[in-house]
Amino acid sequence: MILTRDEIKELVEREEIRFDPPLQEKQWGDASVDLRLGYKFTKLKSSDHKIPLAKGLKQISGLWHEETFPHHDSFGKRRAYCIEPDEFILAQTYEHVWIPRNLIARVEGRSMYARVGLSMHETAPWLQPGWDGQITLEIRNSGPLQIELMPFDDMPCQVTFMRLSRDLSSEQGYGSRPTDSFQHQSSPLPKF
Repeated sequence: MILTRDEIKELVEREEIRFDPPLQEKQWGDASVDLRLGYKFTKLKSSDHKIPLAKGLKQISGLWHEETFPHHDSFGKRRAYCIEPDEFILAQTYEHVWIPRNLIARVEGRSMYARVGLSMHETAPWLQPGWDGQITLEIRNSGPLQIELMPFDDMPCQVTFMRLSRDLSSEQGYGSRPTDSFQHQSSPLPKF
């Protein structure tokens, strides 16, 4: 069952679902929450090597460039990320999200962005029960236009929440296993 705005708000008030910083009123949908784009962008570098991902992400260590944009530069100006046609980047949401072990959430792009060719969360849309962290967005520009993405202002994705048939135990849920490498991440890709 997908939760409605009132149900999500009630869980947020009871601090069972948490967003940091707190959500603005304009972020609430009828059965979802729009999330803002964060300030960190990661772009994979080209490589002639074949990458065996079955061996883990350590295989791509050093094959990306990451940049954190300031809210304002030294001249007081804002800086947008311009994503080129056919470009793929990783970016994080501005909000840090906590999900209890009795819910699962799904991250999807928003249609305003999709209509110009931007996919905001290409694969891995699930936020597992117990998730705790910023959400990494897999962004691809499949359209013909250069698109500017402004951190904090753009709300390119939405998250919906669904109840599980039962609560998971404290030994279950994302973050309970050593292999849950993206819990509490401060960067789209783990540091090695």
